[in-house]
Amino acid sequence: MTKIKGSRLLEVARLIRASKDKDWKKYLTDKDLEIIHSRVMASSWYPLDTYERASIAVFHEIAGGSNEAAKGWGRFVMEDVVKKFYSTLVQEKDMMVALERFKIARLQWFQFDDPQFKAMEIEALGTNQAKIIIRSDHPVPFEPFTYQLMGSYERLIELCGRTNSVLALSWE
Repeated sequence: MTKIKGSRLLEVARLIRASKDKDWKKYLTDKDLEIIHSRVMASSWYPLDTYERASIAVFHEIAGGSNEAAKGWGRFVMEDVVKKFYSTLVQEKDMMVALERFKIARLQWFQFDDPQFKAMEIEALGTNQAKIIIRSDHPVPFEPFTYQLMGSYERLIELCGRTNSVLALSWE
């Protein structure tokens, strides 16, 4: 079973716990709800499936199904990650260095049962252009997750001081 670090699950769990008026059972299993309502430890491992279902639930129930809200969430998450944990991602103000460092940092958030899932390639297309390719046997994620990733990568590039960059993201 692929697992995710509690530090990634924690924010989604907090949103769900704070929204008691929502019908989370439409999206989450009893086991998911048990995990969400337990003390989620940042350094512990949790099922990736729980995180994925919880993220879908938050997307529909809190973000109203808006892809732009998913992109905004990705931007927020990246800013938070850089401020709290990985300030070194942007210290050189080099977009490609930051993307490569993030590629390595994100591996700390997952325990993979599918070694192909973690494959990520970054290709420079020009001074202000990059292509990120994520290779996986895992089913292609739902569209809002792609928007969330785009928001995250765009914010990372902005934190490097780049404002006119072009980024392409593809799943293979």
